[in-house]
Amino acid sequence: MLGRSVLKGLFDLTPAEARVALSVAGCRMVEQIATEIGISPSTVRAQLKAVMAKTGVKRQAELLRLVSGPVLV
Repeated sequence: MLGRSVLKGLFDLTPAEARVALSVAGCRMVEQIATEIGISPSTVRAQLKAVMAKTGVKRQAELLRLVSGPVLV
């Protein structure tokens, strides 16, 4: 899985956006992320929307694949 600093560098994510991206990749739901971080679910959704726009993905499953890093065969 890509690290927070790599995500920030590759996609120009803020630290908060990178944290949300990694949390989604860890199969956490918006409400879980909000509780763990101590912010509102609407803030998490806004950050997730920004992450998806910056990474060019349309679905959370695509974000998961992207954050998981390259698949070596």
